[in-house]
Amino acid sequence: MNLRFLSYLAAVVTVVVGVGMFASAVVSAAYGDSDLVALLISGAVCLVIGAPAYLLTRKARVAYIGFREGFLGVTAAWIVATVLGAIPFVLTGIFGPLDALFESMSGFTTTGASVLSDYDQPHGIMFWRSLTQWYGGMGIVALFIALLPATGGGAIRLFAAEAPGPSPERMTPRLRDTAKRLWYIYVGLSVVEVLILMAVGLGPFSAITHTFTTMATGGFSPEAASIGAYDSWSVELVIVVFMVLAGGNFALYFALLSGRRRAILRDPEFRLYIGILVVSTCLIAASLMIAGSAAGVAQAFREAMFQTVSIQTTTGFATADFEAWNSFAKLVLVLLMFIGGCAGSTAGGVKVVRLLLLGKNANGFLKKEVHPHAVIPVKLGGRVVPHHILAAVLGLFCLWVAVFIVGTLLLSMTGESLVTSASAVAATLNVVGPGLEGVGPMANYAGIAPFGKLVLMGLMLVGRLELLAVFLPLTRAFWSR
Repeated sequence: MNLRFLSYLAAVVTVVVGVGMFASAVVSAAYGDSDLVALLISGAVCLVIGAPAYLLTRKARVAYIGFREGFLGVTAAWIVATVLGAIPFVLTGIFGPLDALFESMSGFTTTGASVLSDYDQPHGIMFWRSLTQWYGGMGIVALFIALLPATGGGAIRLFAAEAPGPSPERMTPRLRDTAKRLWYIYVGLSVVEVLILMAVGLGPFSAITHTFTTMATGGFSPEAASIGAYDSWSVELVIVVFMVLAGGNFALYFALLSGRRRAILRDPEFRLYIGILVVSTCLIAASLMIAGSAAGVAQAFREAMFQTVSIQTTTGFATADFEAWNSFAKLVLVLLMFIGGCAGSTAGGVKVVRLLLLGKNANGFLKKEVHPHAVIPVKLGGRVVPHHILAAVLGLFCLWVAVFIVGTLLLSMTGESLVTSASAVAATLNVVGPGLEGVGPMANYAGIAPFGKLVLMGLMLVGRLELLAVFLPLTRAFWSR
């Protein structure tokens, strides 16, 4: 076990978090807010800890990263970021220690499950709250790989442990270049969204903070009513477009920028992703009209489109109180929580490609029952999917369901209703944010018991890292390898 490298990774994360706090302090100073000192102290604490640790461990950056270091490093990076990210919340007096950790974990994991009740807060701390999600969207570890020298042949372990999807996809031969390009696209789309939101009427602060949480598919908003506070078709449409982009595979956008214009259209996962969004929007809109929950066809489609995209991309913004919708619409939204976005996106959930592979595998199983001696390979995009990938997808799906069941049982022990417990677990495990009943879009997680908050924090981390990075170190095989 290379503990020196793990310390080096933690030091870099600490410095990056500190830089973000100082950026938030600049925003606070610009508005003349009272949180300036708290943010400066928080940033100073991070640099005082991180800078010396970096100097002492910097030689480890060229060390070989093995299997254990990769998975432990990613989990450690998120825990370190969460603990440090909670400091400004405590120093400003917004939250106590537990709620501060909950909000910080929700931010860095891009969950968006909030315990904030009073939104009349200084600009600096609200900027930091949104920035935690932007950091976590593309991934702190991906940023680490992009900015620093190559970390040996085992660097793929870090990337694999952090990158969502059945297998990590390199866009370039060098992993560092792949991470850089992912961040270039991420930053580029963020800049474009900020400019468009400002063009349709949002001020710079609102445009930037909502861009941070849109591109990260996080859902934190400086407004208590979320996007519904603006009641603007144009604002909603812009955010819908960028939520869809954030929920897509960023490798496809690189292919598009490289001149392969048909890459997106030919990708089976992206086609299914868009198809699910369109069909779900139509079904929910129809159910709202039948139930009389919307004032006309246009309003039904407006609300259905925004909430469908927001929930499937696991962003969690709200323009309507879908807790008041009919049971059919709410059930569709819960199912979309589990589906999530595409592999290689900032979205959470099981991912569309895994469900596509599960469906193809089930279809092959049925054909095999009819033709026992036939060889029926599972293909995706014209390529045969290896058996070990199919086995991994099936195993992860079973583990996902098991975690959901156990999480629901644990949360229900705190006295929450079955619907609140199940939807809260679904919303945090799939890093969505809002659930139903007690944790609905117009409510928050402040009323959850301390034990329940600890359970949900664990689910956020597990869901963001797609289970393996958290659960593998708990197995004997991991340490005996």
